[in-house]
Amino acid sequence: MKAKGNFFLDNDDMRYQILQEDKLHELYKLFSSDEKEALGVSTTEEFQSLWLEMIESVGEFAGTQLRDNAAQVEKEDLVLKDGKVEVPPTMQSNVKTFVELGAHALSVPIKHGGMDAPILMELAGSEMIARACPSTLLNVGWYSSIANIIALFGNEEIQSMFLPDMITGEVSGSMSLTEPDVGSDLASMRSYGEEQEDGTWKIYGSKQFISNGSGGLSLVLAQNKKGAKGLKSLSLFVVPQELDGKANYIVSKIEEKPGLHGSATCALQFDGSKGWLVGKNGLGFKYMSLLMNEARLAVGFQGLGLMEACYRLAKDYADQRVAWSKPISQHEMICEKLLDMEAEIKTFRSLLYRGSYYASIVHFMERRIEDKALGDERTKELEKEIKNYQRKLREWTPLLKWWSGERSFVIARTCLQIHGGYGFTKEYQPEWWVRESLIISIYEGTSEIQALMCIKDTIKDIIRNPRRFAESLVAARMKALAETDAIKKRYYRIKLTYLNSIVTLVMKLMKQNVKGTFNENKSSDIIGLLKKLRETLVTFDNISPALLNASRICEMKAIVALSKAAVEDGERDPSRRSFALRFVNRWYPTMLRNKAELEWDDEQVAAIAQSKDDIAQASEG
Repeated sequence: MKAKGNFFLDNDDMRYQILQEDKLHELYKLFSSDEKEALGVSTTEEFQSLWLEMIESVGEFAGTQLRDNAAQVEKEDLVLKDGKVEVPPTMQSNVKTFVELGAHALSVPIKHGGMDAPILMELAGSEMIARACPSTLLNVGWYSSIANIIALFGNEEIQSMFLPDMITGEVSGSMSLTEPDVGSDLASMRSYGEEQEDGTWKIYGSKQFISNGSGGLSLVLAQNKKGAKGLKSLSLFVVPQELDGKANYIVSKIEEKPGLHGSATCALQFDGSKGWLVGKNGLGFKYMSLLMNEARLAVGFQGLGLMEACYRLAKDYADQRVAWSKPISQHEMICEKLLDMEAEIKTFRSLLYRGSYYASIVHFMERRIEDKALGDERTKELEKEIKNYQRKLREWTPLLKWWSGERSFVIARTCLQIHGGYGFTKEYQPEWWVRESLIISIYEGTSEIQALMCIKDTIKDIIRNPRRFAESLVAARMKALAETDAIKKRYYRIKLTYLNSIVTLVMKLMKQNVKGTFNENKSSDIIGLLKKLRETLVTFDNISPALLNASRICEMKAIVALSKAAVEDGERDPSRRSFALRFVNRWYPTMLRNKAELEWDDEQVAAIAQSKDDIAQASEG
């Protein structure tokens, strides 16, 4: 492994995924002439060089200062004093260098002082920072994301008030959603705002588990009046931590955590805090959803960086540790683990980078439409393309977040196992990485929330397009039989196993919701069944079998998407076929196991869930 002082130059796979499919060339075409001039580029080659040089600078920062400081960050404590967080000197140094690089405002629009970087490039930087020091990522990762929401939805007054300090790096920001006893169920949120005569708002309530809650300002999601409930009454407010040198809201607690020791996870108290409405009243959930979806992609990159760090740590140790006259990396069981880790990481990176590329494409296509400089025909073309990219992003985002959360822990745990007894000591890094991995399946929507999003969207899609689903099932059956290429054949079997599992799930839903007899092997019966289900599942009240198997379906759907990405990489580059073959062979048995588990009717869980539903309905009555 070369260039160990630079986390970009020592990772050829990052460069490969950034450059393949002409990603930067396609993005360059979506920049306006004024934007290109502001960036100082006039050709695709210059555009590409600009971002590769920037990401190389971040790689140098991550591979030197952040890597060297990570252990000290773990030792230094955050201190809560007078409602504010005092950040230790090592973290202050890390953040200061990051800001001096100009990397904190990469994706902020040029007109506000940023560089308009594609989110693909910004998140590639996040991967390297996470590989070095996850706590630092949680300190620097909010500048652009918060600033972009203010730039996109805030009026000129709000933009002029808050963006300059974010661009200079004096303020970073946070996202305040979670409340005590109110996590993902945002409709039950109790914090609220009261509009004042001068157009500002007073914000009341408590927020909990707020990453970087000491960042100087917070985007607060709250009800637009006291006692309101539901998503349609949620509004988004920008609330500065201080006004005129006095506290506007306070940090009431810093959470003690097993990981992210250098990142302040805060409880915030708003007691008449002065805030400004962002965008329109009642559209807060819509605005925050955009930020949450991007944050979920970012957590995917955090997990990827952690996986990369753990793989390299395990590989280096296994190459050096000798047992029975040879390195343990040459012993079969350890060798298998390392090869599986490498193939999984490369495959995950492929799909994750593609997802962030699609997010970049959507962003700049929407901007060109907003410019209103295009003709009607070109505008319609872009709108159609945007819908296609958004559809894939909606499908992939929960899968990528789920995979990052569930698999980063497993890879960290495998790294520890390969180190043996040394891995269980604080002298070595694996135990630290295990602790750092624990949060990834929790924040920005738990793995269970991602699975619920996945299963509901999956059911909606197939009952709205039953014929397309049936045709996909028939095509997969034919290709699984006819394909002669070993990698593609295994991929089609993976896809067929997933689709057959969906059929099994649909049959379970049919038993609860539809009277009649259906043959799951006949396409016409499947189409008819799905049409009947469409009539009965409008409110999604009776989908217990689907909810029970949501995590299984989410994992299977992720394996299908990842396998396809691996196969396509292998088709473009024959040197990557070995990774594709390893991935599809490794994960096919998991598909079969999930299918077998899905076919079992867990009556105990169903009975408990039904009894809870009955109690809830009775209390509502």
